[in-house]
Parts: sequence; structure tokens; C-alpha cells
Amino acid sequence: MPDAPSLQALLSPASVAVVGASRSRGKVGGMVLANIVAAGYRGAIHPVNPAAAAAGESLAGFAPLASSSELPDGVDLAVVCLPRAQALAEVEILAGRGVRAAIVLAAGFRETGRQGFLAEQELTRIAAQTGMLLLGPNSLGLINTACNLNVSFAAGHPKPGGVSFFSQSGAMCVSVLDWAMGLGLGFSKFVSLGNKARLNEAHVLRALGDDPDTKVILGYCESVEDGQEFLAAAREVTAKKPVLMLKAGITPAGARAVSAHTGSASGSPAAYRAAFRQAGIIHVEEMSGLFALAQAFATQPLPSGPGLAVLTNAGGPGILAADACARTSLTLPRPAAATLERLTEALPGFASLYNPVDLLGDAGAERYRAALSILLADAQIRSLLVLFTPTAKSEPLKTARAIIEAAHGPDNAEGKPVAACFLGGAMVAPAREALLAAGIPCYDFPEVAVEAMDALHRQHCWLAGARAAACRLPLEGAASVVASGLPSGCDAPWDDEALNIIATAKAQGLLELGGVTALEAAHAAGLPVLTTGLARTSGEAVRLAGEIGLPVSLSLAVREGGAAGFGPATPFSRSEGARFSRLLDAEAVRRAFLTLTSRAARLRPDASVTGCLVQAAAHVPQSGFELVTGFTRDAQFGPLLSFGLAGIGSELLGEVSHRLAPVNPPLTPEDAREMLREMRFYPLLRGAGGGAVVSLAALERLLLAVARLALRAPGLSGAEFSPVLAGPEGVFIAGARLTLG
Repeated sequence: MPDAPSLQALLSPASVAVVGASRSRGKVGGMVLANIVAAGYRGAIHPVNPAAAAAGESLAGFAPLASSSELPDGVDLAVVCLPRAQALAEVEILAGRGVRAAIVLAAGFRETGRQGFLAEQELTRIAAQTGMLLLGPNSLGLINTACNLNVSFAAGHPKPGGVSFFSQSGAMCVSVLDWAMGLGLGFSKFVSLGNKARLNEAHVLRALGDDPDTKVILGYCESVEDGQEFLAAAREVTAKKPVLMLKAGITPAGARAVSAHTGSASGSPAAYRAAFRQAGIIHVEEMSGLFALAQAFATQPLPSGPGLAVLTNAGGPGILAADACARTSLTLPRPAAATLERLTEALPGFASLYNPVDLLGDAGAERYRAALSILLADAQIRSLLVLFTPTAKSEPLKTARAIIEAAHGPDNAEGKPVAACFLGGAMVAPAREALLAAGIPCYDFPEVAVEAMDALHRQHCWLAGARAAACRLPLEGAASVVASGLPSGCDAPWDDEALNIIATAKAQGLLELGGVTALEAAHAAGLPVLTTGLARTSGEAVRLAGEIGLPVSLSLAVREGGAAGFGPATPFSRSEGARFSRLLDAEAVRRAFLTLTSRAARLRPDASVTGCLVQAAAHVPQSGFELVTGFTRDAQFGPLLSFGLAGIGSELLGEVSHRLAPVNPPLTPEDAREMLREMRFYPLLRGAGGGAVVSLAALERLLLAVARLALRAPGLSGAEFSPVLAGPEGVFIAGARLTLG
């Protein structure tokens, strides 16, 4: 389905057929029909049940049809409530009758093995032939409160609201539905994607993005079928409204469960994290977080800045909130002088006036009201979090009402977001209910509340950044960047010899390129490679050193299985003596060659040592860092860039930054800059502690050039450039390994 289809017939049908309808609510067809009637659907309803039609029985007050072939022309939606074997035949009849959309609820398709996979392929073929929208199979159905439509077999029906939810898991839909009804949170749409034979996340995202009844979109996914399309759709939608996603299957055990559940591959966790970040999706790690953030986005405006005021009647929760803020994008600004003066007049002498503002344990509702009104008037404060701990003198329900009046009254004329955290159980339950009913999110713990307020601020920043990017890039420029399919801002030279080297290696049946050959390809691709030669004897090493120019560095060259060219046995591992740096004369070069090769023969007699790599060292930073960058080709999203410190410790500790390099939208210099800045060692790159200051512009150009290589060389399944020697003098690649796809 290359073009984004209209989902009108699916989400807002004028007529619905229930194929396999039943009077028994113990059967799926009976539950679906009962839900349609109970929701108050106002369109035409056509139950299909051969046995009931033959017996002249009615179903829920409707005369059933004996076959789907008897449906009138122009039916928008058919819900197929039959097992797999019967569902295929019914969908073919429905397609022949011109039914515009179908939902297949049955399981037993690709998640069950080869026969199920073939059945799903046939289902897709039937729908595609006539352009029928197909939701499922293995779907729970859908709900649209805006038109009183419930074509699911879930229990209950949510009240109307601004939250929409789509899920690959029907059980997640049921859980979220029950949770929403328990909190009284209004929902617009529930869509259970199931196996996504024809309609997937990208289609539903776009539909919900254009839906005027949807204010915030929640999603649960186990896999993405078309990563590039998903990225494009997500960026379109997040520029208009927030999208919160929970991704399952991020561990080996979870990935196996995903395959068993829907027959899909879960995909790389790093790729999904990068995709969500680059698309502006708020990535939620746990189900509880999805619920918590949904409350905030459904009820509160976005703050215009990071300044959060914390108001509390107990020091401990206030400290926890302050600690949580330190881990987020939020700040705790000191109240303005005028605010402090007003707080001094309104609060007891022992109250703490600085953010967090501690009202003391005996604070009643009026003290909360007064302090909240004063803080709302402070221009530095963009959002407020009210903490409440029950004490002997506290007034939970009255305090909740005071918060509601202040948040919704004239004191909050600017519409700043306000959230609450009422700690405790039964004593504060009525107060929590009052706050939620008034549209103020109320949380059990300070950390969760801060996380929700931080998500609101990050969404504000994303929207501001998207608008700024749109202003910076004229329409013609945007079109040319997308048309080129290359990272914007990459001005490094390119020589097609890089592609010739890769093609020649593939024609020879090689699996990898390493050493000199890989560095030659990298140099042709415009990467900053050190001048390198392979010396098989000490005499050749001396000759190459003279040609390259002293000083030079020497490292051991070893032929490895499946690799053309040569690479260091242990790349730049000084502790194992695999490299000599900055050799200043010919005699030093000769001795280094003999030392490296003899040591390798003694310590690694099984290694195929073929000599040493001789590399230029005149411009190599004498002080700086050894870094690593490269890419892999993710099955769902395409090229995935990585950047970190060289060495195995970086990967094991998770100190690696990732970004996707999609064709559209292309990687930008801002993306490359963020890859650097999110690393914990970034301050060291800027000279913290008196160290060398690395050229960040050179690192950004390197990352963009690597992204360009990934896009222009589809014959590569991956590449690693290590070490990348970075310092004040520049950035240079000293080692490379290219994996052929």
C-alpha cells in the first residue's frame, strides 16, 4: 500500500456487517454485535449468520443474512468473526461485493508457522486486488467513540476524550481500555493492529494525526514492518501532536515471545531508540509510564520553558522531586524577588521559600491555594507540581479543590500545566479522584510526576525545534536534500572508486575488506584516512616510511578468514605491543617491524602475519582520543550509525551513541552534533580537566561522511572505523573493516 490510504471506511463507517454474528455473548460474533449495539452506533448494521437466517431468528433485533454475498452494495466495514479457514473464503466474498474495509479477528496465521503464513499471504492478496482496507488478522477490533462505534470483542466502552491508542497486541488494548475506564480518562480511538497483513503503524499514525478528535497518540509495538515509512509518518504526526510509544521485545527472551505472538522479528533495540528519538516519538520504557504520561498529555498544555516549581508540605517528597528533576530537562528556578516577597507575607516564618517551596506539615488548603496562586504569577515558572503528604492537620479533599480552583481559575491565565502527587492510600483517595475528574493528573510518587512534566517540556522543545528547522530550510532546499537521499551538510569529496573496490571484492566472493584495501575504499568515500602502506619486510617498511614521510606508525598486519587486505590483530592495543607510534627515523622503523613480527610469531604462532601497516603520523594528534564509528544495516530501518570510544569497554558499558541514516528525512549536522553531545565523555572532548580539545566540526563531518557511505554503498552490510584518532589537529581514521552484504 504505497500511498497513504484514507481510513474513513474503517474508522468511521456508515454501515457495518458482522460476519459470524451470534446471539451468544460467549462467542466472538456475539460479543462484537452486542458491543456495536451497546455503543449506540447509528449506522446500518448487517449481521451474517446462515443458521439464524434459515431459522428465521433475529440477532439483537436485526434480521440476519444467510451469506455475505447477500450484503447490499456500498457496505463500508465488515468484521469477520470466523476461524482462519472460513475467514479466507468470507474475505474473498466481501471483496467481490465491494466492501471497502474488513477486520479479521481470527488468530492462526503467520504466528503459527508456514501454513498460517501462506494463509495470511492469501488474505493480503485478496484485499490488495480490490484495494480493500484490511485490519488484522489476529486483531481485537477497534473502537471510535466519536461515532459511537465499538467493533471489538473487548469488555466495556470508554467515554469520549482526546487520547487514541493503537497496539499490535489485543491484550494491551483491553488493559488500556480497562485502565482508562477506571480513571475516567476519555479516549477517542482504540485500534488493534494484530498481524498487520495490510494496515500497519504508519497508516494508523497518519490517520490519527489527521483526526481532529485525537489530542495525543499512544502506541504499543513489537515490530515495525516498514521502518522508513514509519519514520516518515511519525515525523509528520509528531509535528502536530505528541506520540508516546512502548516498544516490547527489547531482550532476547522478549524477541522470541514477539515471534511467537505475531510471527514478526522484533528488531534492534538501538535502532528503535534511534528511530523514536529522530522522529520525535516519546519512548516509554514501561507500561506504567505510558499510563502516567497519557494523563499529563490528555489534560495539560505544554509548558513554554523548563522552569518547574515544586510545592510541598513535607521535605522528603520535595527532595525526591528535586533529585528527579536533576535527571531531566527541567530546572528548579529560584523564585523572582517579587514572588519571594509575596511568599514571605503569605507563609509561616519557618516555611522554605526557595524551590521546592515547603509549606510545612500543618499546611491547610488555604495555604496551598495562596502559595500556588503566587507561584503561577512568576514568569520564570512554566509548570507546577503540587506534592501532598497526609498529616494530622492536613485536608486532602479541600486541598485538592484548592488546587483545582487555582489551576483552572484566573490565577492561571497563561494556562501553565499543573500536576499533583498525593502520597498515601485510602486517606487521599477521594482527593485523587477529585483531581482526576477535574482534569489534573495526580500521581502516586514524585518521580513519576516529574517524568510526566519532563515529557511535556520535551514535547515543547521538539515542536519548537521542528518549527525552527522548517524556517531554516527553504522549500526548494528541502526538496533537493530529500531528492539526493544524502546527509545534508556533507561536503567531503566522493570518488566512485569506493564502489568499484567494494564491487570487485564481492565479485571475488569475499565477506570482508580490511587493512589497506578498506582504508583505500574509505579514502575514496571522502573519509579522513591516514596515508597507509603494507610492508612485508623491514626494508619495505623503511622504504614506505620514506615515501609517506616521517614520522610514521607501525602496526601488525594479519590476514583473517574471509577478509581481503589486512588489519591489526588487536587493533591499536598498546598493552599487547601491536603498534609503535611516531617513529622518527629509518632505524626505528626497521626495529619496530622486526619487534612486531617476531613477537607475533612467538605469541600467536597460528596467526597469518603478512607484515606491518605503515601509516603517516606527522599530523596525527599526539594527545587526544581513540574513537570508533561505523554503521550496520538494520533490517527494519536501514543504516544505523554508531559512535563511541574505541575498545570493548565502550560497547559493554552502553556508552555508544546511535542514529539512523534514512533517505528521508536525511541525517543533518544537528543530528551528528547530538550524537556527540549525548555521550558522557563529551566534556572530555571539549577539554574538561585540562585535556586536549577535539575538533567537533571534524567529528561531525566524519559522521555525515559515514552516513553518506552507508547510503551510497548498498553493497556494504556494515562498516567499522577504529581507531579514529581525534585531537586539536583534526580527526584521522587509522583502521577500517568493511562487511560485504
